[in-house]
Parts: sequence; structure tokens; C-alpha cells
Amino acid sequence: MSITKLSTELLQKIYESCDLIDALHLSQTSKRHYSVLRGRYLPILGRALNNSYGPIPSLHKLVISSEPEKKGRRAVGTEIRRNALVDRIVQLPDDAPLSIELMTKMVSFGRIATKWVEIFPQFRWRIDYKNRRFLKAHEQQRMRRALYHYWTYCNLFHDQIYTQFDPDFPGERRPRDPRLRLVRTYSTIELVQLSEFLKHVVLLIETDLYPSNSVIEASHNFSPKAVAKIAWGYGAGYRYLVDDLLKYSPLDLLYLFENTYTKTERAEYLIAQGLAFEDAPATLERAISCVSFERQALDPTGGLKNLFYPALTPRSHMAKQQENVRYGIADYEGQDGYLEDDPYNHDGDRSGVSQS
Repeated sequence: MSITKLSTELLQKIYESCDLIDALHLSQTSKRHYSVLRGRYLPILGRALNNSYGPIPSLHKLVISSEPEKKGRRAVGTEIRRNALVDRIVQLPDDAPLSIELMTKMVSFGRIATKWVEIFPQFRWRIDYKNRRFLKAHEQQRMRRALYHYWTYCNLFHDQIYTQFDPDFPGERRPRDPRLRLVRTYSTIELVQLSEFLKHVVLLIETDLYPSNSVIEASHNFSPKAVAKIAWGYGAGYRYLVDDLLKYSPLDLLYLFENTYTKTERAEYLIAQGLAFEDAPATLERAISCVSFERQALDPTGGLKNLFYPALTPRSHMAKQQENVRYGIADYEGQDGYLEDDPYNHDGDRSGVSQS
């Protein structure tokens, strides 16, 4: 049967299964298809947006975190403003209504996330490259969610205004720290997947973008002079550099990965961030650790005592830890098949999540 003869209800079902580009293309094939789209314009586009760039709740929070502050804002009052912004984010319902303007902003972030989904297998199977493959649909959702969480934190707490206001790490003595308040809203599964994404970002910086002297010397038989032209140092000074570079947003990292090739180009990009960029380290990893310790103290039998990333461990040395493996962004080939209703895999599971 021709698609032009399908009922309106079936056409709407087809629209709901499309991604954003396919839904728009389908609406352009005939006047009837366009009228079906117009009949439920926002719901259909919202579903298509989720299929392409979801999960929508995490993407919506990222858009809120990217709202620019008024010019001339100084460090004074920063904590009040950021706490108010965190309040908006943590109180945002998962089914918040979407406007065309909001969806347009979501698309701009979603396109960056799509590029990350395309290149992520290079990082996920960096060691076990023989098994490298594209991410499945549910794995793409996990990947985008981890990226949106990472980017939201960068927008709120790794910008120049906040790092000047509070360059110190979050800690247990400051339970109302807005950084901890935000991270507490993530489920344990989300925290582990965010932590895995962060580890891949660290490897991207240390191996591909800003390698240390030891990385270059281990890979190439170069003279000290040649190493100095490529590498970025060693020891404590290099660790401080990496900690600073972890404030880069996914957009920054993607640009560096795709468009820079020399040490000079990457040095110029770093200098363009301003001197204040190097004055304070990134704090996301510490915030994740603080929240993980809090949950472990509240429930010693729950959660994961040791994070385990099969992507970062050679297969020959990998101990099978099925309980931990199933939490990763990508499914491990040794684990059971993916079950959408399994609470460990369910992307929408919000049980045990604090909203404070």
C-alpha cells in the first residue's frame, strides 16, 4: 500500500518513529503529509527531536545552563546567581513543554553531540580496537546524556566568572555547594557513565591533543629536541596543565580534535582562553567523587565501590566484573543482552536521586 493512502493515525505513528530530519523531509513530500505534521506540530517535533538528540530532559538543562549572563557581571553575587540557576535546572520536570525557540537551541547542541557519537568509538575501543563498532541507539542515548551532563557542569562552573569566585575544589564541609547540588541530581548509573566519559576526555587530552613527553617517547624514537616540538612537558607541571584543560567544553575539544594538528595551533587556542583559564583546575571529577562517597556512606551495600571501565583495560588483563560492566556507556560483549526494562539500563531511571 502506498504511504499516501495510510490513515492519519498511522502517519502520525510513522512521524513519531522518525528522527528530526526524516520527519521534516516526510512533511515535504505532499500537502497531506504536511497537514498531518501541522495537526500535532509540537508533539511530533518533540518526539523526533528526542529520537535524534535525546534524552530531552538532559538537553533542556544544558540549554538553561548556556543562557548568557548580563555583561559586566562580576564575582560578587556569583554564588547567588549560580544557585538560582541550579534551582531552575534541578526543578525542571522531565516533561517540560518545548517551544520552537527552545527546540532550535536544542538542535545546535544536539548536532555537536551527534559528532561526538560518531567519533566516540575511537575512544571507547582505543585499546580493544579490533572490536570497534558504531554505537547502538540506546548507547547513543547514554553517550549524549553523559555529554550533556558534562557540558552543563562546564557552563555553570568552569567559566571564568565562577572559577575566579571559587577556584577551590568542592568538599564534604560545604554540602550546599552548587556543584554538589547539581551532581547529586544524577543517578548512580548516570554518575558512572559521566565518569567514564570524563576518563575518555582525559585520555583524549593526554594522548591526542596535549601529549606528555613520556607518551611521545614511548611511541616514537625521537630526539629530545623533536620531542619538545610535540610534547607538553612532564611531572607535576603537566598534571596541572591537564587539570586546567579539563575545563574545555565538548565544543572546544571537538574543534581541537578536528581542526588542529600542531602544538603551535593548540597553544594559540589555549592562549586565546585568557590567563584566568589556567588559574584554577577543573572540579567535575572531585564533585563526582564527593557525591559517590556520600552515597556509599548512606548505603554501604549499594552502589559501586570501584569504578571499572572495560574500554580502558586490555582484554588480556580484564577481570570479569559483570556488575560493573553493565553500567558503561557501550554494552560489553560478554554481558547479557540489552533489556530496556532493566533498571540498570533504563535511561529514565530516577530512583534514589536527590533533588537538593
